[in-house]
Amino acid sequence: MMKRPDLKKRVFVLYSPGTNCEEETMAAFNLAGGSAALLFLADLLSGKKKITDCDLFCVPGGFSWGDYIKEGIITGVMVAEFFQQLIEARIPILLICNGFQIGIRAGLFGPKVTLTRNVANVFNSRPVEHYVHPSNCLWTKNLAGERLILPAAHGGGRVVYTKRPNLVMTYCSTSPNGGIIAGICSDNGLIFGLMDHPERPYGNPDGQKIFRNGIKAV
Repeated sequence: MMKRPDLKKRVFVLYSPGTNCEEETMAAFNLAGGSAALLFLADLLSGKKKITDCDLFCVPGGFSWGDYIKEGIITGVMVAEFFQQLIEARIPILLICNGFQIGIRAGLFGPKVTLTRNVANVFNSRPVEHYVHPSNCLWTKNLAGERLILPAAHGGGRVVYTKRPNLVMTYCSTSPNGGIIAGICSDNGLIFGLMDHPERPYGNPDGQKIFRNGIKAV
């Protein structure tokens, strides 16, 4: 898609059956200066919509397909080949909570990293402090060393790996899932997987730093 510098940057927010954070995510992108639109999974699969007709792409939180089989795996399998189109077009991707789970199942971070159940084996929902590490992640540009308060809301968000991924955020004190890692990025810094919610509430100043970085980058 030809970029139009005179228009707001267009953000696609993927909607799968069971997604429930799309409204807040769209509002957060709009507040950051973008123009967010829903991309329904059915429209993508049918060919009605093209996944690369955007400047930024986001998979929001929720419980896609009710978390049946394994969190995020159904949508992850369905959209894996479409994600490759985004990668080839170098379109930045933000994956939030269930979106992170979907990205993991789609193989966006390779075979040596995955997400598993919280150590306590319960759903944990509360504000959590995150430390931002130096990285090449465009979504956290100029935020290294900052501590961001973002709500956690997940039952399967513990990052485990056999090869350490590109670290973007860690939990400062008590972890909501028993792990240390809260966010990772792809080698090129364009894909950011974050287990917690920068869109809650959509005006959260800490979360807005992430959304604004995305908008500025394209």
